[in-house]
Amino acid sequence: MGDRDTPPCSGPNTQTPQTPLPEVAGTIASPRSIVTTSPDQAAPSSTVPIPKNPTQTLVEADPQLKRLQQDLLVLSSLNENSTLHWRPSWFAQEPFSKQFWTLQNPPNVVTEKLPSTVPQGREYYTRRMRREDDAPPYYIKSWEHWERYCEMYGIPQDFLCKEQVELIRVGLPRDKKGMLCRTCAEISMEN
Repeated sequence: MGDRDTPPCSGPNTQTPQTPLPEVAGTIASPRSIVTTSPDQAAPSSTVPIPKNPTQTLVEADPQLKRLQQDLLVLSSLNENSTLHWRPSWFAQEPFSKQFWTLQNPPNVVTEKLPSTVPQGREYYTRRMRREDDAPPYYIKSWEHWERYCEMYGIPQDFLCKEQVELIRVGLPRDKKGMLCRTCAEISMEN
């Protein structure tokens, strides 16, 4: 699954769609409603307030926060540069809902493969914040490129911000030692 044909990332000479972006009212984020210019200035969640230092107990108690976490877990389980048709309800829908889009990370986020004890099983991924010793971003290399990508696909510019990555990490399955694993089934297989 790791080496399949996927469309190339949008480069600096890629033309943006000729269709004007819709004006989105209310609390739903649109690419125009949030401006993120640097990793230190990540906007808060565009959909549901995410508490500082979230715990899974807090998430389970709030249906909106749980839905946000589930959407983020689904999206982050896929490898970067995957092509999708499904989009969460908190993404801009029109005119984007009828189009495929390519899942990318902002420049301060890294895709990480989840460890597995199942040989030749399906690969699952997660996201974490970029560290100094990480390789440079492969697809989205700058905040300007991220903003252009968000505009092209109707993705909130705070998608995969620090708070959302923390929410993803809280919801990931862990083994008895607290290490990340792919599924709860793998935990029971170790017994």
